[in-house]
This record gives sequence, C-alpha cells and structure tokens, in this order.
Amino acid sequence: MKKLFIYAFAVGLAASGVYWWCRREKFRNTASGPVNEKMDFDHRLGEEEISRSSDVVEEMYQAKSENVQAVYERHTEAGEIMKDAYSNIMEDFAEGFSGEKDRNEKDKNKETVIDSEAVSVMKEADSISDELDDLLK
Repeated sequence: MKKLFIYAFAVGLAASGVYWWCRREKFRNTASGPVNEKMDFDHRLGEEEISRSSDVVEEMYQAKSENVQAVYERHTEAGEIMKDAYSNIMEDFAEGFSGEKDRNEKDKNKETVIDSEAVSVMKEADSISDELDDLLK
C-alpha cells in the first residue's frame, strides 16, 4: 500500500511539473509574439523616440531636484519651528520649577498659620471637653 502511494505521489509530482512547464512556455510564446512583429520599424523613428525620451528624462530629473529642494526647505523651516517650540516648552518647564519653590514657601507659611489655628482650636476643644467632664461628675 505504501509503495502504491509513493508511486502515485511521484506520478502526480511529474504531471504537475510538466503542466507548469507547458503553461510557462505558452505564456512566453503569447507574450513575445507581438513584440517580434513590432521589430520592423524605421531607424529614423527610433532616433526621434530616443531624443524625445531623453528630453522627458531630463525634465523628470529637473522636476525631481526641484521637489527635493522644496522638501529640504520645508523640513528646515519645520526644524526651526520645532526648535523654537522646544525652547519655549523648556522655558515654561524651568519657570514651573522656580514657581514651585515660591509655592512651597507660601505653603509652608500657610501650614504654619494652619498649625497655629489648629493649636488654638485644639486648646478650645480640650477646655470644652474638660468643662463637659466637670459637668458629668
């Protein structure tokens, strides 16, 4: 049974190879057919075609260089804008830290005020608590 399977596999592989080769040859023959018929052209027409294509190529390279220059200028301008924006951000960031020091000092003063108020409130609460204890006795 295994031998039969191996033989069938080999025959199928060979058949697919032949089929693939025939399709490839058929494609080559149909693709190259019209090209062979067009090979009979006038030599002068070929020279004109070459000169036209060289003009087109020159125009293409000129347009390409102009586009490259325009892109370079835009990127340079964008780079300058980004540098300015970054420096502004860094200035704001540095000012934020200097402002934090001032805020911390103000907060410390407020804490001191809050602490003195809290102490006075605590003393009042203790005195009220003592008075209530005296009333309960």
